[in-house]
Amino acid sequence: MTDQYKNDVDRINRLIVSLKSDLSKREQNKQQGKPTNIIDGEIRGQLTSLDREIEIFATSLKNQEATLLSKEIEKRRNQIQDFKNTKVQLKESFDKNINESKINAVQRQQNNITNDPTFQNMKNQDLYANQKQLQELQDRELDRVNEQAVALRYQGQNINTTLERQNKQLDRLNVEMDQTNKEMMKTNNKLAHFIAESSNCWLLIKLCFLFV
Repeated sequence: MTDQYKNDVDRINRLIVSLKSDLSKREQNKQQGKPTNIIDGEIRGQLTSLDREIEIFATSLKNQEATLLSKEIEKRRNQIQDFKNTKVQLKESFDKNINESKINAVQRQQNNITNDPTFQNMKNQDLYANQKQLQELQDRELDRVNEQAVALRYQGQNINTTLERQNKQLDRLNVEMDQTNKEMMKTNNKLAHFIAESSNCWLLIKLCFLFV
């Protein structure tokens, strides 16, 4: 298992763990009657990031298949499929919770209307107008929540883009450091060779030629 492959797997697993943690926190907030707008946006952003990371992971495997054994290719393909299945499960769980929250919110509003002492005295026209007003209020609230979610998603994408750029820079730096280390090792080997074969008199002369 290469270091890059292991790093990719670890990064996706950390993202999955974070998503599961946020889904659990969302459920706790819902049970405690706390708002879930912010954490909903964070979960959407992480789902988008997970989808992108899996796609990058799959593309990387496709590019490396020519250099891998068939057994290793099958192993990595299975790993990608496991990630995809997990992503689907997490998204389905999140969508189900969102839908349940919407249904509960509508039911609470309907109950409030039904229990209102003035409800019985309303005419059909008044009831229709009141229901329409409530629907417009719900639509505006959902629009506001969606705007917050989109903003959080873009923030998450920007963060991921920055991290990817920094990782590429680190990779280039590692390559340059490896090359520098190789050159230093060559120089050290030459010095050791000269020291082993030369007398003290010739050592100074050969060093001069070496660094000229």
